[in-house]
Amino acid sequence: MVKLEEFLDVAGPPSVLKAEWLQGASSGVEYLVRNSRSEEIIIFTNAGQMLAHSVLVPLAGVTPPDGHALQYSTIDPTAHWALEHVSGGGEPDRMYLSPPVDSYGCDSLRGAEQLVFRRYFDGVDNGPTRTELSQPLVQALGLYWLDEEKAYCKLDEDGDIQPIIRLRDLSQQTGEDSAMLVTIDAEQLHRYMAVTETALLTKFDFTRYAPKSFSGWGEPERDEINENDLFYHTGVQANGSFANGAIIVRPVLTKDMLISKANRAWRKEDKQYATFKAHDWRNKRQAELSCAPWALASYFDEGSDLPFQVTPAFFRPEVLQKYKSDPDKYRLEHRSIHARGGWHLKSYDVNEAGQVHAYLYDLANLPYREQLYWQSFNEWPKAPISPRAYQTDFEGSFSTIPDPLIDLKHEISKLDKIKPDYWQSRGEALAGAVHYPLTASTEEWANAILALDQLVVEGFATKPLRQRLTAAGREFDKQWGSLKLLQEVLIAGGSDEDDVIEIVAPLRRLHDIRSKAKGHAAEAEKRALVKLAKTEHGSLPAHFRALTSNTQVSFNRIVELL
Repeated sequence: MVKLEEFLDVAGPPSVLKAEWLQGASSGVEYLVRNSRSEEIIIFTNAGQMLAHSVLVPLAGVTPPDGHALQYSTIDPTAHWALEHVSGGGEPDRMYLSPPVDSYGCDSLRGAEQLVFRRYFDGVDNGPTRTELSQPLVQALGLYWLDEEKAYCKLDEDGDIQPIIRLRDLSQQTGEDSAMLVTIDAEQLHRYMAVTETALLTKFDFTRYAPKSFSGWGEPERDEINENDLFYHTGVQANGSFANGAIIVRPVLTKDMLISKANRAWRKEDKQYATFKAHDWRNKRQAELSCAPWALASYFDEGSDLPFQVTPAFFRPEVLQKYKSDPDKYRLEHRSIHARGGWHLKSYDVNEAGQVHAYLYDLANLPYREQLYWQSFNEWPKAPISPRAYQTDFEGSFSTIPDPLIDLKHEISKLDKIKPDYWQSRGEALAGAVHYPLTASTEEWANAILALDQLVVEGFATKPLRQRLTAAGREFDKQWGSLKLLQEVLIAGGSDEDDVIEIVAPLRRLHDIRSKAKGHAAEAEKRALVKLAKTEHGSLPAHFRALTSNTQVSFNRIVELL
Protein backbone atom coordinates (compact mmCIF):
# COMPACT_ATOMS: atom_id res chain seq x y z
CA MET A 1 0.00 0.00 0.00
CA VAL A 2 1.25 3.49 -0.83
CA LYS A 3 2.61 5.15 2.30
CA LEU A 4 1.03 8.57 2.22
CA GLU A 5 3.72 10.29 4.27
CA GLU A 6 6.46 9.04 1.96
CA PHE A 7 4.45 10.02 -1.10
CA LEU A 8 3.88 13.56 0.19
CA ASP A 9 7.60 13.91 0.92
CA VAL A 10 8.25 13.16 -2.74
CA ALA A 11 5.42 15.30 -4.13
CA GLY A 12 6.22 18.24 -1.84
CA PRO A 13 6.93 20.97 -1.42
CA PRO A 14 8.02 20.50 2.20
CA SER A 15 7.39 23.22 4.76
CA VAL A 16 11.14 23.85 4.96
CA LEU A 17 12.73 24.00 1.53
CA LYS A 18 16.27 22.66 1.49
CA ALA A 19 18.64 22.63 -1.45
CA GLU A 20 18.82 18.83 -1.35
CA TRP A 21 15.07 18.56 -2.00
CA LEU A 22 14.92 21.42 -4.51
CA GLN A 23 17.69 19.89 -6.60
CA GLY A 24 16.44 16.30 -6.23
CA ALA A 25 13.67 16.00 -8.83
CA SER A 26 15.33 12.83 -10.13
CA SER A 27 14.66 11.21 -6.74
CA GLY A 28 10.97 11.47 -7.63
CA VAL A 29 11.65 9.31 -10.67
CA GLU A 30 13.39 6.76 -8.46
CA TYR A 31 10.28 6.73 -6.25
CA LEU A 32 8.04 6.08 -9.27
CA VAL A 33 10.30 3.23 -10.40
CA ARG A 34 10.07 1.62 -6.96
CA ASN A 35 6.32 2.16 -6.92
CA SER A 36 5.94 0.47 -10.31
CA ARG A 37 7.27 -2.73 -8.71
CA SER A 38 5.11 -2.50 -5.59
CA GLU A 39 1.71 -3.96 -4.70
CA GLU A 40 -0.13 -0.66 -5.31
CA ILE A 41 0.74 1.35 -8.41
CA ILE A 42 0.14 5.07 -8.91
CA ILE A 43 -1.87 5.78 -12.07
CA PHE A 44 -2.61 9.46 -11.46
CA THR A 45 -1.61 12.31 -9.20
CA ASN A 46 -1.42 16.06 -9.41
CA ALA A 47 -0.37 16.65 -5.82
CA GLY A 48 2.19 19.28 -4.94
CA GLN A 49 4.98 19.55 -7.47
CA MET A 50 4.40 16.11 -8.94
CA LEU A 51 2.30 15.10 -11.91
CA ALA A 52 1.79 11.52 -13.07
CA HIS A 53 -0.82 10.29 -15.52
CA SER A 54 -1.11 6.76 -16.91
CA VAL A 55 -2.69 5.15 -19.95
CA LEU A 56 -2.63 1.60 -21.26
CA VAL A 57 -0.93 1.19 -24.61
CA PRO A 58 -0.80 -1.87 -26.89
CA LEU A 59 2.29 -3.95 -26.13
CA ALA A 60 3.10 -4.14 -29.81
CA GLY A 61 3.37 -0.34 -29.91
CA VAL A 62 6.08 -0.20 -27.24
CA THR A 63 8.06 -3.28 -28.28
CA PRO A 64 10.62 -1.93 -28.78
CA PRO A 65 9.76 1.45 -27.25
CA ASP A 66 10.43 4.77 -28.94
CA GLY A 67 11.81 6.50 -25.86
CA HIS A 68 12.23 9.90 -27.44
CA ALA A 69 8.67 10.02 -28.79
CA LEU A 70 7.22 8.76 -25.51
CA GLN A 71 8.92 11.26 -23.24
CA TYR A 72 7.93 14.19 -25.43
CA SER A 73 4.38 12.97 -26.13
CA THR A 74 1.32 14.46 -24.45
CA ILE A 75 -1.49 12.72 -22.60
CA ASP A 76 -4.07 14.90 -20.91
CA PRO A 77 -6.12 13.70 -17.90
CA THR A 78 -8.83 16.25 -18.77
CA ALA A 79 -9.22 14.82 -22.29
CA HIS A 80 -12.39 12.83 -22.92
CA TRP A 81 -14.42 10.94 -25.47
CA ALA A 82 -16.23 13.32 -27.81
CA LEU A 83 -18.52 13.44 -30.83
CA GLU A 84 -16.55 15.53 -33.31
CA HIS A 85 -18.04 17.50 -36.19
CA VAL A 86 -15.69 18.32 -39.05
CA SER A 87 -16.39 20.73 -41.88
CA GLY A 88 -14.35 21.84 -44.86
CA GLY A 89 -11.41 20.40 -46.66
CA GLY A 90 -13.46 19.98 -49.80
CA GLU A 91 -15.37 17.11 -48.25
CA PRO A 92 -18.93 16.77 -46.91
CA ASP A 93 -19.47 17.45 -43.23
CA ARG A 94 -18.75 14.40 -41.15
CA MET A 95 -18.89 13.24 -37.54
CA TYR A 96 -16.92 10.67 -35.62
CA LEU A 97 -16.21 9.47 -32.09
CA SER A 98 -12.94 10.98 -30.92
CA PRO A 99 -10.91 9.07 -28.29
CA PRO A 100 -9.32 10.91 -25.37
CA VAL A 101 -5.73 9.93 -26.20
CA ASP A 102 -4.25 11.72 -29.20
CA SER A 103 -1.59 9.63 -30.91
CA TYR A 104 -0.35 12.47 -33.14
CA GLY A 105 3.43 12.42 -33.14
CA CYS A 106 3.66 9.19 -31.14
CA ASP A 107 2.55 5.97 -32.79
CA SER A 108 2.88 4.13 -29.46
CA LEU A 109 -0.25 5.92 -28.24
CA ARG A 110 -2.40 4.59 -31.07
CA GLY A 111 -5.22 2.55 -29.50
CA ALA A 112 -4.34 3.67 -25.96
CA GLU A 113 -6.90 3.36 -23.15
CA GLN A 114 -7.11 6.32 -20.78
CA LEU A 115 -7.63 5.13 -17.21
CA VAL A 116 -8.32 8.34 -15.27
CA PHE A 117 -10.57 11.16 -16.43
CA ARG A 118 -10.58 14.53 -14.69
CA ARG A 119 -13.87 16.27 -15.46
CA TYR A 120 -15.57 19.46 -14.34
CA PHE A 121 -19.25 20.22 -15.01
CA ASP A 122 -18.82 23.84 -16.01
CA GLY A 123 -21.56 26.09 -14.69
CA VAL A 124 -22.81 23.41 -12.27
CA ASP A 125 -19.90 22.11 -10.20
CA ASN A 126 -18.71 24.32 -7.38
CA GLY A 127 -16.43 21.84 -5.69
CA PRO A 128 -13.35 19.91 -6.74
CA THR A 129 -12.78 18.40 -10.15
CA ARG A 130 -14.44 15.01 -10.60
CA THR A 131 -12.25 11.93 -10.95
CA GLU A 132 -13.70 9.15 -13.09
CA LEU A 133 -12.30 5.79 -14.16
CA SER A 134 -12.20 3.79 -17.37
CA GLN A 135 -15.38 1.71 -17.46
CA PRO A 136 -13.79 -1.21 -19.35
CA LEU A 137 -11.22 -1.45 -16.55
CA VAL A 138 -13.74 -1.08 -13.72
CA GLN A 139 -16.28 -3.51 -15.15
CA ALA A 140 -13.82 -6.13 -16.39
CA LEU A 141 -12.30 -6.35 -12.91
CA GLY A 142 -15.76 -6.54 -11.32
CA LEU A 143 -15.31 -3.38 -9.26
CA TYR A 144 -17.88 -1.20 -7.50
CA TRP A 145 -17.47 2.20 -5.90
CA LEU A 146 -17.92 2.30 -2.11
CA ASP A 147 -18.06 5.72 -0.48
CA GLU A 148 -16.87 4.44 2.88
CA GLU A 149 -13.73 2.93 1.32
CA LYS A 150 -13.17 5.81 -1.13
CA ALA A 151 -12.30 3.11 -3.60
CA TYR A 152 -13.52 0.80 -6.33
CA CYS A 153 -13.77 -2.56 -4.59
CA LYS A 154 -14.46 -6.25 -5.02
CA LEU A 155 -15.00 -9.17 -2.67
CA ASP A 156 -12.30 -11.74 -2.01
CA GLU A 157 -13.00 -15.44 -1.49
CA ASP A 158 -13.65 -14.83 2.21
CA GLY A 159 -16.32 -12.24 1.45
CA ASP A 160 -14.14 -9.36 2.67
CA ILE A 161 -14.22 -6.03 0.85
CA GLN A 162 -10.98 -5.52 -1.05
CA PRO A 163 -10.19 -1.98 -2.28
CA ILE A 164 -8.64 -2.24 -5.75
CA ILE A 165 -8.56 1.31 -7.12
CA ARG A 166 -8.21 3.95 -4.41
CA LEU A 167 -8.99 7.64 -4.84
CA ARG A 168 -7.31 9.74 -2.17
CA ASP A 169 -8.35 13.38 -1.88
CA LEU A 170 -5.17 15.23 -0.87
CA SER A 171 -6.56 18.76 -0.86
CA GLN A 172 -6.20 19.08 2.91
CA GLN A 173 -2.66 17.73 2.99
CA THR A 174 -1.47 19.90 0.10
CA GLY A 175 -3.69 22.96 0.46
CA GLU A 176 -4.58 22.59 -3.23
CA ASP A 177 -8.13 22.21 -4.51
CA SER A 178 -8.66 18.97 -6.44
CA ALA A 179 -5.31 17.42 -5.47
CA MET A 180 -5.75 13.70 -6.00
CA LEU A 181 -3.86 10.42 -5.83
CA VAL A 182 -5.24 7.40 -7.71
CA THR A 183 -3.69 3.96 -7.23
CA ILE A 184 -4.52 0.44 -8.38
CA ASP A 185 -3.81 -3.00 -6.96
CA ALA A 186 -0.84 -4.30 -8.93
CA GLU A 187 -2.08 -7.88 -9.32
CA GLN A 188 -5.41 -6.74 -10.77
CA LEU A 189 -3.67 -4.30 -13.11
CA HIS A 190 -1.32 -7.01 -14.37
CA ARG A 191 -4.27 -9.36 -14.93
CA TYR A 192 -6.01 -6.73 -17.03
CA MET A 193 -2.85 -5.91 -18.98
CA ALA A 194 -2.16 -9.57 -19.68
CA VAL A 195 -5.62 -10.17 -21.13
CA THR A 196 -5.74 -6.90 -23.11
CA GLU A 197 -2.10 -7.26 -24.23
CA THR A 198 -1.24 -3.78 -23.03
CA ALA A 199 1.42 -2.06 -20.95
CA LEU A 200 1.07 0.81 -18.51
CA LEU A 201 2.60 4.03 -19.80
CA THR A 202 2.98 6.75 -17.17
CA LYS A 203 3.97 10.27 -18.16
CA PHE A 204 5.47 12.11 -15.21
CA ASP A 205 6.79 15.52 -14.31
CA PHE A 206 8.60 16.58 -11.16
CA THR A 207 9.25 20.32 -11.13
CA ARG A 208 10.73 21.43 -7.83
CA TYR A 209 11.05 25.09 -6.91
CA ALA A 210 10.31 27.59 -4.14
CA PRO A 211 6.86 28.95 -5.06
CA LYS A 212 7.37 32.39 -3.50
CA SER A 213 10.87 33.11 -4.75
CA PHE A 214 11.33 31.19 -7.99
CA SER A 215 12.02 33.55 -10.90
CA GLY A 216 12.45 31.03 -13.69
CA TRP A 217 14.96 28.67 -15.23
CA GLY A 218 18.40 30.01 -15.98
CA GLU A 219 20.93 27.61 -17.40
CA PRO A 220 20.20 24.37 -15.54
CA GLU A 221 22.55 21.43 -15.84
CA ARG A 222 20.72 19.10 -18.18
CA ASP A 223 20.80 15.35 -18.65
CA GLU A 224 18.79 12.68 -20.46
CA ILE A 225 18.27 9.09 -19.35
CA ASN A 226 17.21 6.19 -21.57
CA GLU A 227 17.14 2.94 -19.61
CA ASN A 228 15.08 0.05 -20.96
CA ASP A 229 11.51 1.21 -20.23
CA LEU A 230 12.45 4.49 -18.52
CA PHE A 231 13.00 7.65 -20.54
CA TYR A 232 13.32 11.14 -19.10
CA HIS A 233 15.28 14.37 -19.17
CA THR A 234 16.36 16.46 -16.20
CA GLY A 235 17.52 19.93 -15.32
CA VAL A 236 19.17 21.08 -12.10
CA GLN A 237 20.08 24.53 -10.82
CA ALA A 238 20.69 26.00 -7.38
CA ASN A 239 17.07 26.80 -6.57
CA GLY A 240 15.20 24.11 -8.46
CA SER A 241 15.16 21.04 -10.65
CA PHE A 242 12.91 19.10 -12.99
CA ALA A 243 12.54 15.57 -14.30
CA ASN A 244 10.10 14.91 -17.10
CA GLY A 245 9.51 11.75 -19.07
CA ALA A 246 7.81 8.37 -19.29
CA ILE A 247 8.00 4.94 -17.69
CA ILE A 248 6.58 1.69 -19.07
CA VAL A 249 5.30 -1.11 -16.82
CA ARG A 250 4.86 -4.37 -18.68
CA PRO A 251 2.56 -7.18 -17.51
CA VAL A 252 4.32 -9.77 -15.37
CA LEU A 253 1.48 -12.21 -16.07
CA THR A 254 0.49 -13.88 -19.33
CA LYS A 255 -2.77 -15.24 -20.63
CA ASP A 256 -1.39 -18.76 -20.32
CA MET A 257 -0.53 -18.16 -16.67
CA LEU A 258 -4.04 -16.87 -15.95
CA ILE A 259 -5.64 -19.78 -17.79
CA SER A 260 -3.47 -22.28 -15.92
CA LYS A 261 -4.35 -20.66 -12.58
CA ALA A 262 -8.07 -20.72 -13.39
CA ASN A 263 -7.89 -24.39 -14.37
CA ARG A 264 -6.02 -25.31 -11.19
CA ALA A 265 -8.63 -23.46 -9.13
CA TRP A 266 -11.46 -25.21 -10.96
CA ARG A 267 -9.83 -28.59 -10.36
CA LYS A 268 -8.93 -27.49 -6.79
CA GLU A 269 -5.36 -28.66 -7.39
CA ASP A 270 -3.81 -26.09 -5.06
CA LYS A 271 -6.45 -26.26 -2.36
CA GLN A 272 -5.49 -27.30 1.15
CA TYR A 273 -7.68 -29.28 3.51
CA ALA A 274 -7.79 -29.33 7.29
CA THR A 275 -8.11 -32.30 9.63
CA PHE A 276 -10.98 -32.56 12.12
CA LYS A 277 -11.91 -34.68 15.11
CA ALA A 278 -14.94 -36.54 13.81
CA HIS A 279 -17.30 -39.47 14.35
CA ASP A 280 -16.42 -41.98 11.63
CA TRP A 281 -19.69 -43.86 11.91
CA ARG A 282 -18.87 -46.04 8.92
CA ASN A 283 -15.93 -47.57 10.77
CA LYS A 284 -17.49 -47.15 14.23
CA ARG A 285 -14.73 -44.98 15.66
CA GLN A 286 -13.77 -41.45 16.61
CA ALA A 287 -10.73 -40.23 14.73
CA GLU A 288 -8.93 -37.20 13.36
CA LEU A 289 -9.84 -37.19 9.67
CA SER A 290 -8.96 -35.05 6.68
CA CYS A 291 -11.86 -33.41 4.88
CA ALA A 292 -10.04 -33.72 1.53
CA PRO A 293 -12.31 -35.20 -1.16
CA TRP A 294 -9.93 -38.11 -1.82
CA ALA A 295 -9.99 -39.03 1.89
CA LEU A 296 -13.76 -39.54 1.87
CA ALA A 297 -16.18 -41.86 0.11
CA SER A 298 -19.77 -41.60 -1.02
CA TYR A 299 -22.46 -44.22 -0.47
CA PHE A 300 -21.83 -45.45 -4.00
CA ASP A 301 -18.12 -46.24 -3.52
CA GLU A 302 -18.48 -49.97 -3.05
CA GLY A 303 -15.67 -51.78 -1.34
CA SER A 304 -14.16 -48.61 0.13
CA ASP A 305 -13.51 -48.35 3.85
CA LEU A 306 -12.92 -44.59 3.72
CA PRO A 307 -15.11 -42.45 5.99
CA PHE A 308 -18.32 -41.26 4.39
CA GLN A 309 -18.59 -37.72 3.04
CA VAL A 310 -21.33 -37.12 5.61
CA THR A 311 -19.04 -37.93 8.51
CA PRO A 312 -19.87 -35.32 11.17
CA ALA A 313 -17.33 -33.16 12.98
CA PHE A 314 -18.33 -31.38 16.18
CA PHE A 315 -17.55 -27.89 17.42
CA ARG A 316 -17.97 -25.66 20.43
CA PRO A 317 -21.02 -23.40 19.95
CA GLU A 318 -18.82 -20.29 19.95
CA VAL A 319 -17.88 -21.14 16.37
CA LEU A 320 -21.04 -19.38 15.18
CA GLN A 321 -20.39 -16.13 17.03
CA LYS A 322 -18.31 -14.67 14.20
CA TYR A 323 -21.19 -15.09 11.78
CA LYS A 324 -23.80 -13.75 14.17
CA SER A 325 -21.78 -10.63 14.93
CA ASP A 326 -21.28 -9.58 11.30
CA PRO A 327 -24.65 -9.75 9.49
CA ASP A 328 -23.35 -7.46 6.74
CA LYS A 329 -20.83 -10.10 5.71
CA TYR A 330 -22.55 -13.35 6.67
CA ARG A 331 -26.06 -14.69 6.31
CA LEU A 332 -26.58 -17.19 9.09
CA GLU A 333 -29.65 -19.30 8.40
CA HIS A 334 -31.03 -21.99 10.66
CA ARG A 335 -29.13 -24.77 8.85
CA SER A 336 -26.62 -23.03 6.55
CA ILE A 337 -24.13 -20.14 6.39
CA HIS A 338 -23.44 -17.89 3.41
CA ALA A 339 -20.47 -15.52 3.17
CA ARG A 340 -21.07 -12.38 1.16
CA GLY A 341 -20.06 -13.03 -2.43
CA GLY A 342 -18.04 -16.07 -1.44
CA TRP A 343 -18.29 -19.47 0.20
CA HIS A 344 -21.21 -21.16 1.87
CA LEU A 345 -21.55 -23.99 4.36
CA LYS A 346 -24.35 -26.14 3.05
CA SER A 347 -25.42 -27.75 6.30
CA TYR A 348 -24.88 -27.50 10.02
CA ASP A 349 -27.00 -28.08 13.11
CA VAL A 350 -26.83 -28.16 16.90
CA ASN A 351 -27.08 -31.42 18.85
CA GLU A 352 -28.64 -31.99 22.27
CA ALA A 353 -25.30 -31.31 23.97
CA GLY A 354 -25.23 -27.85 22.41
CA GLN A 355 -22.45 -28.72 19.97
CA VAL A 356 -22.50 -27.43 16.42
CA HIS A 357 -21.87 -30.19 13.90
CA ALA A 358 -21.11 -30.17 10.18
CA TYR A 359 -20.17 -32.81 7.62
CA LEU A 360 -16.59 -33.17 6.40
CA TYR A 361 -17.69 -32.91 2.77
CA ASP A 362 -19.27 -29.50 3.43
CA LEU A 363 -16.29 -28.28 5.44
CA ALA A 364 -14.04 -29.17 2.51
CA ASN A 365 -15.84 -26.61 0.37
CA LEU A 366 -14.81 -23.76 2.68
CA PRO A 367 -11.66 -21.73 1.98
CA TYR A 368 -8.70 -23.17 3.85
CA ARG A 369 -8.52 -20.19 6.23
CA GLU A 370 -12.17 -20.77 7.11
CA GLN A 371 -11.50 -24.48 7.67
CA LEU A 372 -8.76 -23.53 10.12
CA TYR A 373 -11.18 -21.23 11.92
CA TRP A 374 -13.62 -24.12 12.38
CA GLN A 375 -10.77 -26.41 13.35
CA SER A 376 -9.92 -24.09 16.27
CA PHE A 377 -13.34 -24.89 17.81
CA ASN A 378 -13.27 -28.61 16.99
CA GLU A 379 -13.85 -31.13 19.79
CA TRP A 380 -14.88 -34.74 20.24
CA PRO A 381 -18.64 -35.40 20.11
CA LYS A 382 -20.56 -35.29 23.38
CA ALA A 383 -23.80 -36.48 21.78
CA PRO A 384 -24.95 -37.73 18.36
CA ILE A 385 -26.01 -35.37 15.60
CA SER A 386 -29.36 -33.66 16.13
CA PRO A 387 -32.56 -35.64 15.52
CA ARG A 388 -33.53 -33.00 12.97
CA ALA A 389 -30.32 -33.53 10.99
CA TYR A 390 -30.84 -37.30 11.11
CA GLN A 391 -34.36 -36.94 9.71
CA THR A 392 -33.48 -34.54 6.89
CA ASP A 393 -30.00 -35.77 5.95
CA PHE A 394 -30.22 -39.53 6.44
CA GLU A 395 -33.90 -40.44 6.29
CA GLY A 396 -34.51 -37.93 3.51
CA SER A 397 -37.70 -36.64 5.12
CA PHE A 398 -38.97 -33.30 6.32
CA SER A 399 -38.27 -32.59 9.95
CA THR A 400 -41.17 -33.21 12.32
CA ILE A 401 -39.37 -31.55 15.21
CA PRO A 402 -41.00 -28.23 16.11
CA ASP A 403 -38.88 -25.10 15.99
CA PRO A 404 -40.66 -22.06 17.43
CA LEU A 405 -38.22 -19.54 15.99
CA ILE A 406 -38.55 -20.89 12.44
CA ASP A 407 -42.33 -20.99 12.78
CA LEU A 408 -42.41 -17.45 14.20
CA LYS A 409 -40.27 -16.08 11.37
CA HIS A 410 -42.54 -17.81 8.86
CA GLU A 411 -45.66 -16.17 10.31
CA ILE A 412 -43.96 -12.78 10.34
CA SER A 413 -42.93 -13.15 6.70
CA LYS A 414 -46.56 -13.87 5.85
CA LEU A 415 -47.61 -10.64 7.57
CA ASP A 416 -44.88 -8.77 5.70
CA LYS A 417 -46.46 -9.92 2.43
CA ILE A 418 -50.09 -9.30 3.47
CA LYS A 419 -49.28 -5.88 4.96
CA PRO A 420 -52.19 -5.43 7.41
CA ASP A 421 -52.59 -1.90 8.73
CA TYR A 422 -51.39 -2.76 12.25
CA TRP A 423 -48.10 -4.28 11.08
CA GLN A 424 -44.81 -2.64 10.09
CA SER A 425 -42.93 -4.88 7.67
CA ARG A 426 -39.84 -6.35 9.35
CA GLY A 427 -37.90 -7.47 6.31
CA GLU A 428 -35.27 -10.16 5.85
CA ALA A 429 -32.52 -8.27 7.67
CA LEU A 430 -34.40 -8.09 10.98
CA ALA A 431 -35.55 -11.70 10.72
CA GLY A 432 -32.06 -12.84 9.81
CA ALA A 433 -30.63 -11.15 12.90
CA VAL A 434 -32.56 -13.40 15.31
CA HIS A 435 -30.75 -16.60 16.28
CA TYR A 436 -30.84 -19.01 19.17
CA PRO A 437 -28.08 -18.24 21.70
CA LEU A 438 -25.93 -21.34 22.07
CA THR A 439 -23.37 -20.40 24.72
CA ALA A 440 -23.45 -19.33 28.36
CA SER A 441 -22.61 -15.77 27.30
CA THR A 442 -25.03 -13.26 28.83
CA GLU A 443 -24.18 -10.84 26.03
CA GLU A 444 -25.18 -13.35 23.34
CA TRP A 445 -28.41 -14.07 25.22
CA ALA A 446 -29.22 -10.37 25.69
CA ASN A 447 -28.51 -9.63 22.02
CA ALA A 448 -30.81 -12.47 20.97
CA ILE A 449 -33.62 -11.11 23.16
CA LEU A 450 -33.11 -7.61 21.75
CA ALA A 451 -33.30 -8.93 18.19
CA LEU A 452 -36.42 -10.99 18.98
CA ASP A 453 -38.14 -7.98 20.56
CA GLN A 454 -37.28 -5.80 17.56
CA LEU A 455 -38.66 -8.44 15.23
CA VAL A 456 -41.93 -9.03 17.07
CA VAL A 457 -42.96 -6.29 19.50
CA GLU A 458 -41.68 -3.38 17.44
CA GLY A 459 -43.57 -4.72 14.44
CA PHE A 460 -46.93 -3.58 15.79
CA ALA A 461 -47.69 -0.05 14.58
CA THR A 462 -49.15 2.27 17.23
CA LYS A 463 -50.94 4.73 14.95
CA PRO A 464 -53.33 2.19 13.31
CA LEU A 465 -54.01 0.65 16.73
CA ARG A 466 -54.99 4.08 18.10
CA GLN A 467 -57.24 4.58 15.08
CA ARG A 468 -58.99 1.28 15.83
CA LEU A 469 -59.62 2.35 19.41
CA THR A 470 -60.97 5.70 18.23
CA ALA A 471 -63.29 3.94 15.78
CA ALA A 472 -64.52 1.71 18.62
CA GLY A 473 -65.20 4.74 20.80
CA ARG A 474 -62.52 3.76 23.30
CA GLU A 475 -60.27 6.28 25.02
CA PHE A 476 -56.52 5.80 25.24
CA ASP A 477 -53.45 7.46 26.68
CA LYS A 478 -51.02 8.89 24.14
CA GLN A 479 -48.17 7.42 26.17
CA TRP A 480 -49.39 3.85 25.69
CA GLY A 481 -47.01 1.61 23.80
CA SER A 482 -47.93 -0.99 21.21
CA LEU A 483 -48.55 -3.79 23.73
CA LYS A 484 -51.01 -1.80 25.84
CA LEU A 485 -52.75 -0.62 22.66
CA LEU A 486 -52.92 -4.22 21.41
CA GLN A 487 -54.49 -5.32 24.65
CA GLU A 488 -57.16 -2.61 24.49
CA VAL A 489 -57.88 -3.25 20.79
CA LEU A 490 -58.46 -6.96 21.46
CA ILE A 491 -60.77 -6.17 24.39
CA ALA A 492 -62.63 -3.62 22.27
CA GLY A 493 -63.08 -6.37 19.67
CA GLY A 494 -65.03 -8.50 22.14
CA SER A 495 -62.36 -10.72 23.67
CA ASP A 496 -62.45 -11.46 27.38
CA GLU A 497 -60.16 -9.11 29.30
CA ASP A 498 -58.54 -11.86 31.39
CA ASP A 499 -57.92 -13.94 28.26
CA VAL A 500 -56.38 -10.97 26.48
CA ILE A 501 -54.05 -10.21 29.39
CA GLU A 502 -52.90 -13.84 29.32
CA ILE A 503 -52.44 -13.81 25.54
CA VAL A 504 -50.34 -10.63 25.53
CA ALA A 505 -48.32 -11.59 28.63
CA PRO A 506 -45.47 -13.42 26.78
CA LEU A 507 -44.83 -10.35 24.61
CA ARG A 508 -44.86 -8.17 27.72
CA ARG A 509 -42.40 -10.56 29.34
CA LEU A 510 -40.14 -10.43 26.27
CA HIS A 511 -40.22 -6.65 26.16
CA ASP A 512 -39.59 -6.35 29.88
CA ILE A 513 -36.53 -8.61 29.71
CA ARG A 514 -35.24 -6.70 26.68
CA SER A 515 -35.62 -3.38 28.56
CA LYS A 516 -33.60 -4.68 31.50
CA ALA A 517 -31.03 -6.83 29.69
CA LYS A 518 -30.17 -4.25 27.00
CA GLY A 519 -31.46 -1.09 28.65
CA HIS A 520 -30.29 1.04 31.55
CA ALA A 521 -31.19 -1.29 34.39
CA ALA A 522 -28.77 -1.52 37.29
CA GLU A 523 -26.16 -4.28 37.07
CA ALA A 524 -27.65 -5.98 40.12
CA GLU A 525 -31.03 -6.12 38.40
CA LYS A 526 -29.45 -7.59 35.26
CA ARG A 527 -27.61 -10.23 37.27
CA ALA A 528 -30.85 -11.15 39.04
CA LEU A 529 -32.56 -11.49 35.67
CA VAL A 530 -29.86 -13.84 34.40
CA LYS A 531 -29.93 -15.86 37.62
CA LEU A 532 -33.70 -16.28 37.39
CA ALA A 533 -33.49 -17.40 33.75
CA LYS A 534 -30.89 -20.04 34.61
CA THR A 535 -32.78 -21.18 37.70
CA GLU A 536 -36.07 -21.63 35.87
CA HIS A 537 -34.69 -23.19 32.67
CA GLY A 538 -31.24 -24.55 33.46
CA SER A 539 -29.37 -22.38 30.96
CA LEU A 540 -29.71 -19.15 29.01
CA PRO A 541 -30.16 -20.97 25.66
CA ALA A 542 -32.98 -23.05 27.18
CA HIS A 543 -34.59 -19.91 28.58
CA PHE A 544 -34.50 -18.21 25.19
CA ARG A 545 -36.05 -21.21 23.45
CA ALA A 546 -38.89 -21.28 26.00
CA LEU A 547 -39.38 -17.53 25.67
CA THR A 548 -39.47 -17.85 21.88
CA SER A 549 -42.00 -20.68 22.07
CA ASN A 550 -44.30 -18.62 24.29
CA THR A 551 -43.82 -15.59 22.05
CA GLN A 552 -44.78 -17.61 18.99
CA VAL A 553 -48.02 -18.84 20.59
CA SER A 554 -48.86 -15.34 21.79
CA PHE A 555 -48.10 -13.77 18.42
CA ASN A 556 -50.25 -16.27 16.52
CA ARG A 557 -53.23 -15.74 18.85
CA ILE A 558 -52.96 -11.94 18.60
CA VAL A 559 -52.86 -12.05 14.80
CA GLU A 560 -55.89 -14.36 14.75
CA LEU A 561 -57.89 -11.95 16.92
CA LEU A 562 -56.85 -8.84 15.00
